[in-house]
Amino acid sequence: MASITTFSRLEPEPLRPDVAAGATAPVQDPLWLLARQWQVGEFAGQDGGTPVIARWRGVAALPTRFVPGPIPPNTELQAPRFDALAAPLETLIERVGVPMPSGAGSAEGLRLGVDTGRLFLRLLAGQATSRDYGPDVVRAFAVPELGADELAALDRATAGYARLHAGRSLDGRRLRAELEGRDLPRLGVTIEQADRAELRAASADWLRLVAALFADAGPEPGSWQPSRFEYTASLGARRSADAFGETTLTAARYDSDTLDWYEFDVNGEVNLGTTPAEAGEVLTRTLMPAAVTAPGLPARRFWEFEDGRLNLASLQPAETDLAQLLLIETLSGFGNDWFVIGVELPVGRLVSGRSLVVTDTFGTRTLLRPHGDPTTGGQGRWGLFQQAMPFDTEEPEGAAITNLLYLAPRLAQPVLGPVVEQVVLARDEQANLGWAVEQLKESPLQVGVELSAARPPDAPGDPDVAPDYHLAQAPPPHWIPLLPVRPGDTEQIALARGSVLDVGGRRVIRSVTDLLGGGPDGALLIPEEEVPAGGIIVQRSYQAARWVDGSLHVWAAHRTRVSSGLPPSGVRYDFLVE
Repeated sequence: MASITTFSRLEPEPLRPDVAAGATAPVQDPLWLLARQWQVGEFAGQDGGTPVIARWRGVAALPTRFVPGPIPPNTELQAPRFDALAAPLETLIERVGVPMPSGAGSAEGLRLGVDTGRLFLRLLAGQATSRDYGPDVVRAFAVPELGADELAALDRATAGYARLHAGRSLDGRRLRAELEGRDLPRLGVTIEQADRAELRAASADWLRLVAALFADAGPEPGSWQPSRFEYTASLGARRSADAFGETTLTAARYDSDTLDWYEFDVNGEVNLGTTPAEAGEVLTRTLMPAAVTAPGLPARRFWEFEDGRLNLASLQPAETDLAQLLLIETLSGFGNDWFVIGVELPVGRLVSGRSLVVTDTFGTRTLLRPHGDPTTGGQGRWGLFQQAMPFDTEEPEGAAITNLLYLAPRLAQPVLGPVVEQVVLARDEQANLGWAVEQLKESPLQVGVELSAARPPDAPGDPDVAPDYHLAQAPPPHWIPLLPVRPGDTEQIALARGSVLDVGGRRVIRSVTDLLGGGPDGALLIPEEEVPAGGIIVQRSYQAARWVDGSLHVWAAHRTRVSSGLPPSGVRYDFLVE
């Protein structure tokens, strides 16, 4: 016969609708509960109270000196002062090139010249003048007509844009060059005396807007290192007025990924010339410590159920997994002895702590020195989130500098524009050299123009004609060779940017992108280790971001990322074409 399964369920049946007695959970024998707590040691005190108030003191120094590019060791400079809070630090370090040059000698910056010219006409129209000076300004500073050779060298879209606006639109490049040394443009016509103030106001407003919008790099050397495809810059801040109070931070190999505190190292071999008047301010913060909470930590009281989301017993660390063993020991044994003090700090400062005074529940005050303080006598070098000071090439990590943190004013998420220039660098083991393949080139319209990288097919051979012997085969278009050389008397190999003769041998094919333009002298020697076996991709794009004061900043920056490799170049030597 079939079995019958029954279930019984116990349900409370309150005698009264009032649940106050059940919610209080009264204990019928409180003496037994107290004895049980004494038996398990819950009343055993260790003459220590719980921290209730913490007072932190420290120094926050704002960087006041900035030097782009590398600085030789054992150098003492008098670097110019800069305002670290006027603009994002990324714009100061990353900006390259000049978006809108002064002057219209070529098609460079053509689109921005037309757009800023329209902006000036709108500002001029807003002034109360006796007559309209807009046509006079356009005639005096119109977009110049380019020659046939110059138009032929441009891409199709840029050439059409230049023909459309030549002689018709106001060129902001020419107007900017005119106003560099004057407050009133020369229009070739008589400007009424009552209208001169209005034209000066429109010119000043226009120059201010253009300067605030575009972060021009200028002709001076920048932070971008073309031979290593990365940025290098140094900041100087003074924490105290004494002779050793200056601290120099150097970002030696910033690749335009994320500008944070770990990109900067302490540079003990450079002094940027800060003065005692630039010393940082002393900060005092009074806070309430909060106990550290995390799954798996011991409960605060004996009768409290512990969190079951983390089962420490199921963890099986390896014999060499010291970090996991320390984590288990901390969580299971001393996790409830840790407290957190959240100190709010100003952004963009170099911060170091001086003291921490903790007051517990018994009113006892304890003075705690910062980690690494020489008065504590500690010799340990272990720590987390510390600035490093490289001092030897054999030890790249350098010495850990305790009690120091640079709270970098990084941007949360800048707006990235499309890639306008791109170069792929890779090795070619068969040809025994490297290649720099130019894939995109920035046009005067600030857009990327694709460059052909495909070799035209070889003409079919004639069986009645004898084979042709070729010493070497030309590479595909826009494949720039990187030739291994030994600069100077060193054994280190560098990759020098070369050029290629076309098939007829009548024209030299050189690089056309700014990424391969090299240094100020035009030379480009790339260290061999900068081009890995898999290759790298170097890109150029425009970025925009709002700063804390609401101002808009636009700049061009380079970025480097790992490449997935290149197809074979197909270059052959000593071959016959049948």
